[in-house]
Amino acid sequence: MSSPLFNQMENALADLRKQQERIREAQERAEKETTTVSSKDRSISATVDHRQRLTGLKFSGTRYRTMAPAELANKIVELVRQAQDEASQKSIATYSAMAPAGFGSALTEMVNGEFDLDKMFDEAVREADGMSDAADEGEGTDRGK
Repeated sequence: MSSPLFNQMENALADLRKQQERIREAQERAEKETTTVSSKDRSISATVDHRQRLTGLKFSGTRYRTMAPAELANKIVELVRQAQDEASQKSIATYSAMAPAGFGSALTEMVNGEFDLDKMFDEAVREADGMSDAADEGEGTDRGK
């Protein structure tokens, strides 16, 4: 017969795996996101992916041709930064709705593409297993009986 603590741990692990899947689905949706920002006169637009990498730069009409090189360069940099900021905010909004308390720094890692979801959950499972083993030793119970 299983101990109540073991049953609680099993339920917690199942909940953890469900959350992992929800986060993975959000991550897949976010990876498909792009953000495009255009200048006020629509002569230049910049597109970035979910990791804020520039994926497209488009010039329309002829207005950009009359800009001084420095003005054109500054406008491009400004648009790219704006697109990157918007992409970052979209990603943070996607993940923050499901993030547990105290998860803030991991959101930035996730948005920047440095987050390892599987590693986080594997560490949580190892920690939970350690807690379960310690509790079983303290109670003198055997999970298999």
